[in-house]
Amino acid sequence: MRIITRMIPSFPGQWPILRLSPSCTITVTPHVPRHTAETETEITRIWAEACQKTPALFNGCVFSADRVTCTEISGHWTDYRSVLAQMKNPALFTQLRLQPLAVIGLLETPEGYVLGRRNPSSLYQGNFWQSPPAGSIERRGESTAVHLDEQLLAEAEEELGLKAEALTIGAPQLIARHPGTRILDIGIPMRTSLSFNTVETHWKNGANQEYDQLALVPHAEIDAWLIRPDLLPTSRALLAAARS
Repeated sequence: MRIITRMIPSFPGQWPILRLSPSCTITVTPHVPRHTAETETEITRIWAEACQKTPALFNGCVFSADRVTCTEISGHWTDYRSVLAQMKNPALFTQLRLQPLAVIGLLETPEGYVLGRRNPSSLYQGNFWQSPPAGSIERRGESTAVHLDEQLLAEAEEELGLKAEALTIGAPQLIARHPGTRILDIGIPMRTSLSFNTVETHWKNGANQEYDQLALVPHAEIDAWLIRPDLLPTSRALLAAARS
């Protein structure tokens, strides 16, 4: 597998970034796991340990990319327990070759953009700021197809308490790869006519605990956020693109 990368300069903690075509498609291909019994034992061990710490963990079906270009992403469905095991033990990548695909929005309100601080108790990247909604691409229902809009809208309801009718989804803009875990974020701009205060009220009253704070980034204050080391690079790249 080969991922074409183009680095976006001027921020610390750089992650490989690829600009996507607005018409980028996602193709699902058949896949049969071929890892060793030793690897399966390690997956089982890590999953049992994680479930002991976080009993609410669910072994859902998530999408992993096999090939990425600016016009097409192809990959397969796999189980979350394998993804988590590779995140905890990156050496498993030589066997599993997983690159979990995620969506991440940049929500613009009339006053500016919405950022959220990930809960300190998060399994991954706690205390860092990012642009919600964001989350792994999961299989929802019987369909095996991947629809980015549906994934992003589901995350918006879960993480911000916002319904689909309050949101407008743009075209995919970029894809960023996390170092170490090899998670791939697809960055997508979003808009709402709701004020930031209204968004925050929906978040307080109807969202999960993914974020412990929301912040408004007025257009005039984007530059100040772009130099913060606690802003995750995918959101930084989306904010930089919004400014330009």
